[in-house]
Amino acid sequence: MPRFVLLLIALACASLQLHAQVRTTPAPTAARLVGEWIFEMEGDAQPQRVALTLAGDSLRGQVYGQNFAAALIGTRLTFAVGDFRWRATVRGDSLVGFLGIAPDSSRWSGVRDVRPPVPRSFRLEPTTWSRGISATATPALRIAAGDTVRTNTIDAGGWGRGEYGERLNKLTMGGNPLTGPIYIEGALPGDVLMVTLHRVRLNRNWAFSGTWLMDNAIEPSYATERKGTPPDAPQSNKWLLDTLTGTARLDKPTAALADFTVPLTPFLGVIATAPGAEFTPSSRESGSYGGNMENRFIREGATVLLPVRTRGAYLYLGDGHAAQGDGELTGDAMETSLDVTFSVEIKRWGFNDIVRVEDAEQIMSVGVGGSLDEAMRRATSDLARWLEREYRLTSTEAALVLGFAVRFDIPDVVPPGFGVTARLPRSALGRFKRR
Repeated sequence: MPRFVLLLIALACASLQLHAQVRTTPAPTAARLVGEWIFEMEGDAQPQRVALTLAGDSLRGQVYGQNFAAALIGTRLTFAVGDFRWRATVRGDSLVGFLGIAPDSSRWSGVRDVRPPVPRSFRLEPTTWSRGISATATPALRIAAGDTVRTNTIDAGGWGRGEYGERLNKLTMGGNPLTGPIYIEGALPGDVLMVTLHRVRLNRNWAFSGTWLMDNAIEPSYATERKGTPPDAPQSNKWLLDTLTGTARLDKPTAALADFTVPLTPFLGVIATAPGAEFTPSSRESGSYGGNMENRFIREGATVLLPVRTRGAYLYLGDGHAAQGDGELTGDAMETSLDVTFSVEIKRWGFNDIVRVEDAEQIMSVGVGGSLDEAMRRATSDLARWLEREYRLTSTEAALVLGFAVRFDIPDVVPPGFGVTARLPRSALGRFKRR
């Protein structure tokens, strides 16, 4: 047989094999697309979380608050929402297409929202720190719901875990430098980031504090009296931290304070999610996003619920305290560095607009405002809403529970923000069923 005939036969066989491979490559099925997706629309900074379910041969979901039924033909997905037609090409775990009516259509895309099959553990050793709570900073780490992070913070003055006054231990400028940001995959605006603090421990044996009461916490008359009477001698602000006895004492106390000790209660003065790309508060400020709340209950064993205002949440933490009384009356609490281990979860469609904290004994709403009465109103209102929405109480029932069981704390009176924590013991919740 001539050689060119053999070559033609070989080429024909190869072509048949190629066509057979193409025909056997499976097209996506509707069932394959079932699950959680994140849709992004060109010109819209608000991504949409969409749950696709299967009903017969069509996919059902909801976007922008409107239900839709989608058809999948080959790799083409189409559906209508109001007057807008959505169409996309399926490419594995992503969707790429247009919505609207030509020539006014705009691009949109979708990615499957998948958390890792097994929770992961990360170690974050910061080398830079932030003094702003920003959604545009480069993330120091990217994690997902279920993951755990081991990290550390430095103190409000920029000192690390080394010795007091050691030159090389000054790691950065002061001003509440924060660890982060940490980007949380799958966190969207409207969600709530749940940060569980598994470990909040001292990692050095010293701290520093303020030594003078804040002017805004005292009467003008006392401020005048105090300033008119110079102290007998400058007071050292260095504290020695003894983890064996669980107490702190001044390094160089006056005679009157020689036996004065303070129980160690380490906690994070700052924990926050970015409030949005258009607003970058400093690490000294606080608000509904969290921030410099100085709340002593944000400690080991607590879960902090932070509103998510931007995709990825952008989590920050720092400003470790070894101890503090309410108000942070001396301007600086017992400032120190900490080792912190935490994990995160995402409460989807949580829509909280204030920071909440839970631990084994109580639930708490943290109000921040321009005055103490404004902060109190915010904390009280949120705790009442919490009881109504998640414990199914009426407004009257919530009022009776709060009226006889609530406790208030004032964690922060350092300007510009003031804080009030409304606490409710779990014993007062009785047998109320939580949603």
